[in-house]
Amino acid sequence: MSLEKKQRAPWPQFAMHLALPTANERCEDPYVQVGACCLRHDNSVASLGYNGPPPGVEVDWSDRDKRRKRMLHAEVNCLRYVKPGEGKLLAVTVIPCMSCLSVIASWGIKEVYYLNDWSGTDPEIFQVAKEFGIKLEKLAL
Repeated sequence: MSLEKKQRAPWPQFAMHLALPTANERCEDPYVQVGACCLRHDNSVASLGYNGPPPGVEVDWSDRDKRRKRMLHAEVNCLRYVKPGEGKLLAVTVIPCMSCLSVIASWGIKEVYYLNDWSGTDPEIFQVAKEFGIKLEKLAL
């Protein structure tokens, strides 16, 4: 009998496989579910996050525009449990917005992987990521 070594997922894909169920199983937003996973420099899981309101804030989900003003993005919710400089990689189910990219940069994260684009994604985000020294790459699972 021949036993072959199992191929393990690369770290970005592994992190994304944790971000996906975080979005799907924890997010209450009926319009958009976003998940994030941050890995430390030793590839251990530092934190998971999903988009939603701050603790204790009730949202009227029937008013799509009003609910947007009360939502914290998955990246912010994920990084609130990570010390600046502790994380090395962030996997997000949707490309970060410009504001979240700034937060990611301030935390010292140097690699960001995402699955989906927004229809209104600012194309300048790739230039800004480069200026911040962040690798911003779309994954295919």
